[in-house]
Amino acid sequence: MVFARCKALLDGSDTETVISGCCCAPVQRVAGGWVAAANYKCEAAGAAFTARFEARASSEDDESSSSDDEASPGEDYGKSDSKDKKTGGGYLKISELLKGVQLYELMGISEGASQDEIKKAYRSLALSAHPDKQATMEPEEAKKVEENFIKIQEAYELLSDPVKRKQYDSSLDFDESLPKFRQGDDFFEVFGEAFRRNARFSVKRPVPDLGTAEDEPRSWKRFYDFWNGFQSWRDPVMLAQKAGEEICDLAEAECREERRWMVRENEKVARKYKQQERDRIAKLVSLAESADPRVQAEKEAKKQARAAEAARREEERTAVKRAKEEAELKQRKAEEIARKEEEEKRKAEKAARDTIKERVKKCRQRLRGFHQAVKEHVVLEQVNEVCLQLKEEDLRALGDRLDQALKGQDSLAAADIFHEAIKSIGLVPMKVAEDDVSTTSGPTDSQEDSQAAEERQQREEQKRQRAAENEAKKKLELERQAEERAKVAAEKAEERKKKEEQRKKEQAAAEAAKRQQEKKEEQKARKAEEKQKKQEEQDKLRKEQQREESRLKAIEQSEKDKQLAQQKKQEMELERLVQMFSQDRVNRLTKLEALTDEKLSASLQEAIASDASLAGAFKLLSEADLEVDRAVDCALALVHQLGVWSLGLPTPAHIRPENALRNRAKKGRKRLSDTMANFLKSCPWDDVEMASASEWQRGIVDGSVEIPFWSQELTSDPPVENTEARGEKPESKKEKKGKNKSKEAEEDLDQILAELETPGSKKKAKKGKN
Repeated sequence: MVFARCKALLDGSDTETVISGCCCAPVQRVAGGWVAAANYKCEAAGAAFTARFEARASSEDDESSSSDDEASPGEDYGKSDSKDKKTGGGYLKISELLKGVQLYELMGISEGASQDEIKKAYRSLALSAHPDKQATMEPEEAKKVEENFIKIQEAYELLSDPVKRKQYDSSLDFDESLPKFRQGDDFFEVFGEAFRRNARFSVKRPVPDLGTAEDEPRSWKRFYDFWNGFQSWRDPVMLAQKAGEEICDLAEAECREERRWMVRENEKVARKYKQQERDRIAKLVSLAESADPRVQAEKEAKKQARAAEAARREEERTAVKRAKEEAELKQRKAEEIARKEEEEKRKAEKAARDTIKERVKKCRQRLRGFHQAVKEHVVLEQVNEVCLQLKEEDLRALGDRLDQALKGQDSLAAADIFHEAIKSIGLVPMKVAEDDVSTTSGPTDSQEDSQAAEERQQREEQKRQRAAENEAKKKLELERQAEERAKVAAEKAEERKKKEEQRKKEQAAAEAAKRQQEKKEEQKARKAEEKQKKQEEQDKLRKEQQREESRLKAIEQSEKDKQLAQQKKQEMELERLVQMFSQDRVNRLTKLEALTDEKLSASLQEAIASDASLAGAFKLLSEADLEVDRAVDCALALVHQLGVWSLGLPTPAHIRPENALRNRAKKGRKRLSDTMANFLKSCPWDDVEMASASEWQRGIVDGSVEIPFWSQELTSDPPVENTEARGEKPESKKEKKGKNKSKEAEEDLDQILAELETPGSKKKAKKGKN
């Protein structure tokens, strides 16, 4: 036996530990530590070694085996310490006695029981089921009692351990099915049950409820946020073991390396089932979101908002475009009008100029015509110059003067007039000299001038004739071109007409061919139809029978669905009414509790002082010979529209609030009754006129009008006053018609709720009313 002291290289520890070994050579230091040496044959021994290293290693292995770093399984299991993690990474071993036994039924507790409840149940069973506490019995019965007590002990050991209990709960049968939602089903009933069923596996507590259709968006959004991040304490190793997967037993490991390997293998299998659990919850949440009417309503609202915004933007763009087009159209119209006005103006100016030119031309021709009579005294060139420089009025006046002078056969006077006109334009009149005729051949100078003037006049006349001829030729050419264009247009029209006729002929031929083809196809289809007619007749009776059966089933199912929907609607309406009543009671009771008796009496005094009809009704009530309770009830009915005083009205028989709220309301009504009784005793009514009370108030006092029950209209704050009872101006026909409709709807609701009442509830309602 060789003993050696060496430094243990285990887990990085620097503590010297005694290592015992026998029949082995000294260990050499090699890469990877002494344990990696080929001749290493040392083995750890001793309680101190086990307590220091093996226990710590086991704890570290267990900590590393927990998948996904899950938190505590929930409040049902309490907080687990490090000792509870020794079984982590493996599966739960159940003795042969407990196989097939429901431990919670055996212990007489529920699955959500706390550790204290488990302890109490075990102590109770230990006292009642202990073999020593039993009377003398047969050996077989004693053996059964002992086995039963052993089962109870083992069940308690398993359920009192949070880790083992989590594994056991994970192995229990559980309905993992997803709800099937169809159109017309109650979403909150279908999916509420599924979420409540899966909520038991939640690590976080408390688990939010699915809620109702009236919940605010932040409430149900918080619900979906919770389930989208759902953390389950369900043990995936137990799920894999239940599914038939091969799970390694950590207790059978011969060393730490083998144990770690088993843990890794178990984790590989567990990871798959853990992901399946997550996928199942995610699918449940996805199905709920797709069918949730609140989510759909929000999506629809967002969609409508986006559509409204898009429509608004499109309307703005359209309005801008329309305004731009209208501005452009107005501008084009204004430009067109301005262009037309300018064109008409130009045409008018041109016509005016042409008219003036024509008149000036005539005046000039007239003056030139007068020159023939004074050609011996006036030069033609100067006459032409006068015609060019003088204006129309001057030319016309000059012509008139020449005409008068020439009518008197006074050519010299006419010549003097021409000379004056020549002088007026800054020229010096040239007079023609009258010399004797020369003996030489040839014309004289005067004759030459007159001949030249005549030649010029002839040339001008020729020019005018040529211009007239040219104008006539142009006119003829235009007429000829117009005739040619008309001829071409007629030819084109004729050609189009021929093409149209040809197209119609081709179309008619194509339609005829199509009709013929359709006729052939129709004949072929008729033959095929006749061929199948016999087979259809054979199937006709069978199909009619099937249709009749389907119709009867559909009618039956439809009636069932209608009845179920009507029942659900009635239940939801009743629930809504109860919730509205409860909320109204809570609000008014909260206000009432915040008021003192003095403030209540002051509010009554203020209301009576401000309302003469109410004061008259109270005076009638004070003078009426009524019992105290009856008088207080009538007074509470008279002031039921004054805030918290509506608590004094009786509750309808079909509304059954919670006991706590009912007791609280009774206390509040008792307080109001006492305050009203004291008020009736203390207030004098000498200065009040009873005639100001309305018919309704008189009916309440004398009993001809029943005391009203609580209604939905009283939930509004402040309440709407009865103007007809106050003696005010009645509503218009439209308002009265709307109130009649609401009254009819309320009567229908009362009838529905009356149908839902049981005989027992009717008796209770009658008793409460009495």
